[in-house]
Amino acid sequence: MTVNRRHFLGAAAMLAAMPRLAIAETLTADGFIELRAGPATLKLLEDDAKTSAWLLGPGPEPAVLRAKQGLEFKLRFINDLPQEIWLHFFGVRGPSDVMSINVPSGADHAVDCVFTPPDAGTFWIGPMADQSKTRDMGLYAVLVVEEAEPPLGLADIVLVLDDWKLEDSGAIEPSFGDVEIMVGEGRLGNWFTVNNRYRPRLQLAAGRFTRARILNAANVRVMSLVFKGYDPMLIARDGQPVKPAGLEGQALVLAPGQRADLLISPEEGDVYMAFDLFEDVVEIAYLIPADRNAPPPVIADNFTLPANPLPPLGDLAQARRVNLVLEGGIKGGLKSAMLNGAERDLRTLLENGKGWAINGVAGPAPEPLFSATTGETIILDVDNRTAFAQPIHIHGHVWQVIAAEPSGQWQDTAMVAAGARIALAFVASNPGLWALHGLVAERADGGLMRSFSVIDSAG
Repeated sequence: MTVNRRHFLGAAAMLAAMPRLAIAETLTADGFIELRAGPATLKLLEDDAKTSAWLLGPGPEPAVLRAKQGLEFKLRFINDLPQEIWLHFFGVRGPSDVMSINVPSGADHAVDCVFTPPDAGTFWIGPMADQSKTRDMGLYAVLVVEEAEPPLGLADIVLVLDDWKLEDSGAIEPSFGDVEIMVGEGRLGNWFTVNNRYRPRLQLAAGRFTRARILNAANVRVMSLVFKGYDPMLIARDGQPVKPAGLEGQALVLAPGQRADLLISPEEGDVYMAFDLFEDVVEIAYLIPADRNAPPPVIADNFTLPANPLPPLGDLAQARRVNLVLEGGIKGGLKSAMLNGAERDLRTLLENGKGWAINGVAGPAPEPLFSATTGETIILDVDNRTAFAQPIHIHGHVWQVIAAEPSGQWQDTAMVAAGARIALAFVASNPGLWALHGLVAERADGGLMRSFSVIDSAG
């Protein structure tokens, strides 16, 4: 059963009325990796308290799936939860008809996804509907696409960062659907974990550099990650390689849904990971060398990850510009917006769980925000009129921030400061119907989501 991408956005509009983590998968007789969504019990607190969660895979760690760049990847989703789920492959430039899918409840409604990932990197699978609840319950997985020719000699570890909103009993605080939270900061958690564990001690492979693949899975919190004991080297962001550079004591800042790949060496002993909360620094995990007597690892001075096959930006002077106006939330200036084809005042919007809008429309609309043809370069002029910084994500593509010149760094998510403007350039290279949306879960649910289409110029 393969769900068409247009069905997804149509249904979304209706909704608007080295040590690795365990690879939580089963290989079927017909060659599919089987991934089940279902309830799980986690031990997140320091005591014996238990937390009821929803996971992709058996847990207790977030699932990690591994694919190979340029090779066919076959994934079968089974939904053991009591409600249907909508899932998206964040950051993957795959075919539009399988990058966002609906998985009905029940083992007899399995959904197959078959595609060939064009890019290597660190990506993730997460919810696209009822995001505030499903993401905060833990329903996400990491997709690692290994390079066609992987760098030699690197160990590999996945680190999933989250902040859970827990009661003293360990239960997830049940304030889902709260309008004040939706129009405010969002569900900010009070308990930090790495790989669904509190302050885990994780091993670094002896005598080798470790590639740490980091995902911020939180609903709203921007993670400022600091390291003590070693200065890691940043080698990729949002799955796309960057020129390697040390953090030099600065925090690694990740908005919700963003990823970063770091190189870490065990040669200097234990590495402490912590969050810089401005008023405090909270340790969240420890990376411990497996063998403190092993010789120090060696890596080439000119090491870099191979570039992904991305189309180059066209002439920006000739590019079509599209305005994106973000409104809503507390002090966000939203008085009314289109909802279900009619103009609604703010009170009616809030009664329908909406409080955010893009270009005056709250949530997905029947018609896309704009259409482009394959090969066309588009510049999105984003005007954030809200009182909050907004991480904005694009489906099926990657973009560059442009000022006087393009930044040169490809990403799938951009942070737009409160009250600020930003220009984002991308090549419409992937035919289909796609989404642009906020990555704060409550704001996406609350209307900060629109679609755009890419039409194949070859017909």
